[in-house]
Parts: sequence; structure tokens; C-alpha cells
Amino acid sequence: MKKVLLIEKRKKARELRERGWSIREIAQSLAAGKDSVSKWINMSEGEVFSDSRGWRKGDLRKHNDVERERIIEIRKQLEKEGSYFIGELVVQKNYESLYGERIESWFIKKVLKESELIKKREPERRGKSIYMQYPKYTLNKLGKLLMSIDFIGPKYLEGGKRRINFLSCKYIRPQKIGIMQRIEGQTTDEVLRTLSELWKKYPIPDVLKVDNDTAFGATALHRNSLGRLTLFLLNVGVSPLYVAPRSPWNNGEVEGFNSVFSKKFWKKLRFTDEDEVDVEIKQFNLEYERYSNLIANNPEIKQPRYITDYKELDFGNKQVSKFRQRKIYFLRIVRRKGEKEEGNERGFIDILGEEIILGKDMINLFTFNVIDVNKGVISVNIENEKGELLEVKKRNIQINNIIREVK
Repeated sequence: MKKVLLIEKRKKARELRERGWSIREIAQSLAAGKDSVSKWINMSEGEVFSDSRGWRKGDLRKHNDVERERIIEIRKQLEKEGSYFIGELVVQKNYESLYGERIESWFIKKVLKESELIKKREPERRGKSIYMQYPKYTLNKLGKLLMSIDFIGPKYLEGGKRRINFLSCKYIRPQKIGIMQRIEGQTTDEVLRTLSELWKKYPIPDVLKVDNDTAFGATALHRNSLGRLTLFLLNVGVSPLYVAPRSPWNNGEVEGFNSVFSKKFWKKLRFTDEDEVDVEIKQFNLEYERYSNLIANNPEIKQPRYITDYKELDFGNKQVSKFRQRKIYFLRIVRRKGEKEEGNERGFIDILGEEIILGKDMINLFTFNVIDVNKGVISVNIENEKGELLEVKKRNIQINNIIREVK
């Protein structure tokens, strides 16, 4: 459908006004504001047909050689400074900040491409999960402040045998800041230490998205038990969200950040020891935060929470009444159990080592599952085409290493 030109809207507004339509009725009909309609109907004949953009209607704006040289200069200066982030969006924001005028992104991309200053991007693949009813609407509404973490490594310095590991931390919304931290190993202790330090400076999220690594607590050592990270999160007021096993794209935001880190940091630089890595990673984190603020226009967090806000906090507390958050979320894909030929085919999901049997019509669909540790129940839900969450099963669950008050 072609967009209605502004001039056509002006003409239509004047025509409807002559027929006796009110300003409100015209505004509703043209999907315009009442102030705009008032302005249009009071225009002179010449003003109705005027186009004050500075170029002929129907033509793209013609950029000049001065703008071209400015773009190239900004791009080369960013590279000269050793900046990790030098793409067209960064160039555009720097251009508009330096010269106080708008520059079209298509022109920047064209100039950089002609100057051989950018590489061709691979096309994105979309729509893989639609048929599986991935609960994207539910996840988009889950918590105001959402964060994700993931392990990277082990990696090795050139000629070295010592393993180097990282914990990747990515705020997903409303801010999009990424922080990379070197850790001594992919252990629960290192995750707890890193998050405890990180949340002194950065706000505690409402929801933390993680995979099913043992160190993250989704695969407990004992059936129906919560790992130490899970207990830590519930005590500081964070709901863990465990993504579906063997589905890294469920955690795509942090995976994307990992890719940026790999391309622009680990594969680009050479280090002699861990100390050099630690020094340079601080610069990477600083530049990524600047990049995120520049591109994503990160909003200010209202009433943020920090670890330092809690003077007395037992990270290992197991008493439910003292938890600041009492819900744990799991994404699971319904797998097949039994044989169709034998007539015992059915679906199932596994949560904390416990199988939950579901109908065979749900096989290969995503479920959004919620454990309420206060009530001692787990609900299994699917998201329909309207984005509504429908409960398909509910059952009691006994979590062995937490303490509930006896009523």
C-alpha cells in the first residue's frame, strides 16, 4: 500500500472541511493530529502544495563531496583511535554530534562501501521458531529490567596451556549494556563472585536469563533441589529464566554480544598474559557502554536496586519467607516419549530432574513453565497466536533444599 503524501492529506483536509466536517472528524479520518488539521485548513493555496524539504518532491536528497569526506574522516579516525565499534550507525551518530545536522544512514553505508571500509553482512535467518509457538510476547513482558549471562571459553593465549574463561553479562532491556569479565573457571563460585561485584555498580535485574549449565543451577546435583545460584538470585529479588536445553538462540542477545567480543576483541588482539587481558577488557567494556548509549539511547533506570542497598543479606538463605523473589521460569521444548506404533506415544518436559507428561499434540512445542516456590506448585503454559498464555497443566512440586513455614 502506498503511503499518502502529506500534500494529499492537506488537500483532503481542506476538501472535507468544505463539506462541513469537524476538525476532530477530519483528524480521525486522516490519522492526523487536530493541530495539524487546523494548520492545513488555514493554509493558502500555495502553502498546500509547497514542499520545504530543500529538494524536489520525489527525489532523494543529493549529498555532496564535503559530506562524503567527513564520513570517511570520521570512520578512519575511529579506526585510528582503536575503537572496537566503527560501523555505519556509530559513524552516523558521531557525524550528527560533530556537525549538528542530520545525515542519512543509506548514504553513510554507500560511502563506506564504495571506500571499501565495511564488509558484506550475511543475511539474517528469521522465523525458525514460529511454528514451535515460542513465547516471545510473554518474554517481552517479563520484568522491566532483563539481563542475561553466559560462559565463554576456555580460550588459550598463544603458546600457552592455561585456560582462560569469561563470564558474558548482557542487559537486554530497557538498557542494552554489555559487560565482559574474566573468571578463574566456569564455576558457581565465580558466577556468584562476579555478579555480587557487578551489581554494586550496575542495577540488579528483575529477571536473569541463563542456560542450563550446572554452574547456573538448573541441573541440580540432587533431584528437585535448587542450585546455589538460584538461591542467591531469589534472595536478592531476581527470577531466574532457564532457556530450553540445546537451543542457544533462546539466549540470542548474550550470544550476539559474545560474537562481538570474539570478533572485535579476542581474535583481533594478541596478549602475553592474563594481566594484559584484564587491562584491555576494561577498555572494551567502556567502549561497548559508550557504543550502547550512542546507538540504543539507553534510558535512565527508575529506582534501580543494587547489592549495596541490602545491609544484611544471606545469599545462601533457604527459608522461602525471606526470599525477595519466589518465582523461577523455565523454557522447555516438549519431547517425545514412547512409540507411535506401540500406541504409547506422549510428550514430556524435564524440570529439575522431574518428568512432566503432556499430550502428544504438544510434541515439539515450547512451554513456558513457572515454579512458585512459596506455593510449591509448577504451572505448564503455552502461548497462543494472540500472545496469550494458556495453562495446560498444574501440579505440586517438592523442592527439597528450601524451607517453608508450616501454616
